[in-house]
Amino acid sequence: MTPQNTNRAWGNASQIIGKTIQTTLKGVHQEVAARTYRASNELRNASLIVLRGQRSGIKYKIPFTKREYTASAPGESPANRTGIFRLSWGTHVRVEKSGNDLKAVASIESNVKVGGHLLGDILEEGTKRMKSRPYKQAVRDRAMPKIKEIYNRPFKG
Repeated sequence: MTPQNTNRAWGNASQIIGKTIQTTLKGVHQEVAARTYRASNELRNASLIVLRGQRSGIKYKIPFTKREYTASAPGESPANRTGIFRLSWGTHVRVEKSGNDLKAVASIESNVKVGGHLLGDILEEGTKRMKSRPYKQAVRDRAMPKIKEIYNRPFKG
């Protein structure tokens, strides 16, 4: 083999390796995005569970009806009177590439507002007139085992 043929062969091999690496990295990025979407869904599913069920607070009459509902007590997850807050959660996925690193963020968000403030923040932190109704950590705790399972699965190559 002549030196010219050897250089050409090395050049072709280098291009093939480069394309293979690009294709593999693109596949890894897509797999991370898909897993992050599934993780976000697990957070939403967990929120639906945490924000349902009976609470142990004060009983109130629902306006313009004969029905009552039980509010949440301080320290409990918020009660579900109308279902609007519980069903308002949407999934958000962000995968960022920085050099050789991928950063994946799975989250859920509710845009329900009361008096210009996010209802979720009001409930989580409380106000001067209402003690907190924490729920965020309960959602994370419920979702985390399944999220770890999603990310610990072997990547398909």
